[in-house]
Amino acid sequence: MFRPTPPIQRPRIQTAIIGAGVMGLSIARALTHHNHHHYQSKHPSPPHEILLLERSNRPSTGITSRNSQVIHAGIYYSRDVSPLKSLFCVRGKRLLYSYCRERHIDYRNCGKLIVATTPYQKEVLLPRLLELGKRNGVDDLRLLSGETIVRDRYSDAYEENVHCLGGIHSPSTGIVDVHGFVTALLADVEESNSDFTLALNCAVEGGEVIGHASDGYQSGGGGGGKSRLRLRVDGMDIDCENVIVCAGLASDKIAQSILMGTTLHELIREEQTQLLQRQQPQNNNHPKSNTIQLPRQYYAKGNYFKLENQKSPFQRLIYPLPDPKGGLGVHATMDLSGSTRFGPDVQWLPPGFDGSQDENFDWDVDAERSKLFYDAIREYWPGLEDGNLVPDYSGVRPKLWHPDLRDFGSKSGNDDDNDDENNDNHEKWRKDFMIAGPEYHGVKGLIVLLGMESPGLTSSLAVGEYVAQMVDRNT
Repeated sequence: MFRPTPPIQRPRIQTAIIGAGVMGLSIARALTHHNHHHYQSKHPSPPHEILLLERSNRPSTGITSRNSQVIHAGIYYSRDVSPLKSLFCVRGKRLLYSYCRERHIDYRNCGKLIVATTPYQKEVLLPRLLELGKRNGVDDLRLLSGETIVRDRYSDAYEENVHCLGGIHSPSTGIVDVHGFVTALLADVEESNSDFTLALNCAVEGGEVIGHASDGYQSGGGGGGKSRLRLRVDGMDIDCENVIVCAGLASDKIAQSILMGTTLHELIREEQTQLLQRQQPQNNNHPKSNTIQLPRQYYAKGNYFKLENQKSPFQRLIYPLPDPKGGLGVHATMDLSGSTRFGPDVQWLPPGFDGSQDENFDWDVDAERSKLFYDAIREYWPGLEDGNLVPDYSGVRPKLWHPDLRDFGSKSGNDDDNDDENNDNHEKWRKDFMIAGPEYHGVKGLIVLLGMESPGLTSSLAVGEYVAQMVDRNT
């Protein structure tokens, strides 16, 4: 008598993290150590089972590899408009410096000057920014005169090559070896968690929420049951208790495909159809689904130029006042070898641009954009000579708003878009990170990170702590 072969059971894991950039690695580390501390008293600590999924052939090849390597102080982010950025940047900075010392990661606490080049910037914008930074808990900022910055050789903020009328000195700003940081994070998790798996070349194709009464699962964040989340990864289904989506430029598409129970390609095709029908792309009114729609991400390319044929003119980072079009202005940064680069600028990609596929991006820096860079840089460094800016690299930032759309991707869509060019309250572009848990979308176990742009690197360890606490509350 033949016995029927039992069906092959699909893999089931505790937590899947989608995206092995600095956010995914920081979350994996935080889950590992949070779990250890949670059980450390009377019982041995069971390892938190983690599957870290990365579609590339190595970790941290996306947004993480294309930033300016700056450790931000936490000055720019209003607690009213950007509470998560405000909180995570200040705490993340302290955690990151401590982690660099602990793990022997190269960094330099070089400091930063934010400079004013017009009387209005000096008299109005600098004091306003100083007060904002102090409200955020950045208590080491100093307002300096242009005379002190340019002529006082004994000042700890002396920069003889800067042209300015005044500035803010931020001594806690710095730079870090990003590659060394992410390598240390990965080694930390692998050393501390025997139940951690990094799966490279594994693309998430979609997913769904499973909640059958017969097996004790139910969807929804308000009830006492569990959601079972199913991912489709390279043709294989994987069931998970928790799914954390931190896939950078593709986070919104992947998360929405899970909520809709569809594939990534089907979701993208449907959105493209809507665009052809002239529907608002940010509304995401998918006729097949009554699930809540997450805000979609928009994309701003940032280009960098490096300085050649001139000696590096600065001892610390030099920033102008923030750009009302988005970003912190074309600033001067340096790497740990002492080379100077300038950027990024803000080059908005079209609202309907699909950021979920790497092949859609043109990473080349257009040399013609150097004219804009020369003009911006010479506002604070008139000594820049013609021909000495060379295209370096570019990155793309995911944002939850776009200047061509009234609805900036908020859940309510009630943002005010009536600011004129003289309104220095740039709150409409100073949007926050979004970490959407069950309270937002109603699916227990699903956590989605959206709009994780600057200061994401600085904030990463603090974000990891926060997400680990969310997972703990969901278990």
